[in-house]
Amino acid sequence: MIDIKALTRAANDIEALPQSVTRLAAITAGEHWTLQEIEEVVRLDQALTLRLLRAANSAASATAVPIVTVRDAVVRLGIRTLLSLATAVGVQKRLKQGVPEFGLSEGELWRHSVAAALAAESAQGFCQATLPVETYAAALLHDVGKLVMARFLDPEVQRVLAEGRERGGLSSLRAETEVLQVHHGELGGLIAQHWSLPDRLVTGIIHHHTPDLAHDIIADAVHVANIAAKQAGTGYAPTDADLQVSPASLERLGMTQEGFGELVAQVRSRLERVLAAYGA
Repeated sequence: MIDIKALTRAANDIEALPQSVTRLAAITAGEHWTLQEIEEVVRLDQALTLRLLRAANSAASATAVPIVTVRDAVVRLGIRTLLSLATAVGVQKRLKQGVPEFGLSEGELWRHSVAAALAAESAQGFCQATLPVETYAAALLHDVGKLVMARFLDPEVQRVLAEGRERGGLSSLRAETEVLQVHHGELGGLIAQHWSLPDRLVTGIIHHHTPDLAHDIIADAVHVANIAAKQAGTGYAPTDADLQVSPASLERLGMTQEGFGELVAQVRSRLERVLAAYGA
């Protein structure tokens, strides 16, 4: 029904991320990096510098003393938030597009993506496992594959997918896989590879619906962040299965069901402030 090779080509043809984003991702994926290296990359990207200073001085992060330097902003926010903000600068325009093929009007995919990044950032306070530095950026990008897949979902394909969900009782992911032979997580992984993002970040995107297959805690973290963002009222969840968090992922993260519920509540209460910090 859909040409898989054409899908793959479309994923590989998507516009590249700014060099600052891929450079920061590469630096922070390593064990040894310095604040000076980070500072040098950020300073060369005016849009990122402005976004970083804005976030550091936002109502959600501000201190009594205004933050006016890149170095102080990085120290204030932390490297994980910096990487997520840098990624946001590179993809915000694309993720703000409407994706009606997935039930998302203009701005809704971006809102859900930021909610997932917020959930990933907040999750560390509710779990025993230490989350990788790439978790937050992976959560922000987890649905980027929908942008490519949507181009190929003509009305007939959408009808078949809906029938699979409604009559066959399939989750959205199962319907995509059975009808299209590929799901949006896999396409997102291809895009992330095309952008030369770190392997672990790619894994988090590919397996955000299939964390049991990843054998990497980043997939569990992004999965939980995605479901928390959906339960907080963002994104598209046409079936009950699309709202279910994996108990195995919670167990691997060392997060209780009660902790997950608190995470959802925190995302719901902080989202508007965080969207403002991201420049939404």
